[in-house]
Amino acid sequence: MPGPLLRRDVQDYDDLKRTARFFSVTYGTLVNQTGGIMDFAGTLYTATENQVGVVLIHGTWGNPSQFNSLTELMKNKGYMVHAPLMPWSKIRGYDVDYSAALKIVTGNIDELRKSGSTIIVLAGHSKGANAAIAYAAYGREKIDAVIAIAPGHTPDRVRNHESIQSSLTKAREMIESGNGDMQALFTHRNNGRYADITMTAAAYFSYYDPEGIGSMPLSTSKITQGIPLVWILAGTTDVLYDQSRDYVFEKWPHSLPGIMLRCSCSEE
Repeated sequence: MPGPLLRRDVQDYDDLKRTARFFSVTYGTLVNQTGGIMDFAGTLYTATENQVGVVLIHGTWGNPSQFNSLTELMKNKGYMVHAPLMPWSKIRGYDVDYSAALKIVTGNIDELRKSGSTIIVLAGHSKGANAAIAYAAYGREKIDAVIAIAPGHTPDRVRNHESIQSSLTKAREMIESGNGDMQALFTHRNNGRYADITMTAAAYFSYYDPEGIGSMPLSTSKITQGIPLVWILAGTTDVLYDQSRDYVFEKWPHSLPGIMLRCSCSEE
């Protein structure tokens, strides 16, 4: 049976920090008393050395360097941390499809386990949060918790946009004609803006198929193991601010308490 859910709306950033501290302590109980992860004030709770492995997954056009300070802090507190360069980085430019992207996560989990980690947490930002959720549904390795920070990439919500529809049709036709590995110009969306990008038809379709791996509600419906979820929306400008409870959080298969933090303030 689903466990209780913590739904906490906060009014300002100080309140968000206080609530995040509570979440850190609570979250520690969700991963077998290993000590929590972090709060928004930058405080990290100590983990049993090497027992907790964390894969930090960056968002669109990001890269692992955005996690440098956090990675150092976490390692100093006893966490094993990997932050891979994902296909949606600006350096790689969607050079492989979504299934191949999840294999990158698998490789990092394997390395963490070989190094002694017995508990695996996937923590993603924006597109990386989408990937963490997708991995919970489709990934090869068992994981123990997901932290989704400002989750992004919603192909199911932009499916009716004219340019996205046109690009999906173009990609589908190329795939059906045996040209899925050929590159072409397609429309993608990031931070509310639409722009053209060159990638293979197969890669584009894997990310933007509204009924594919990139759909967070669909991924959620396919999760069979009980995985604690921390769902964080920090600011009213978040595209999922008003819809996220019904979109993913309420549908998550909670066998342990899930935690949702939502700040009703504008970004500073």
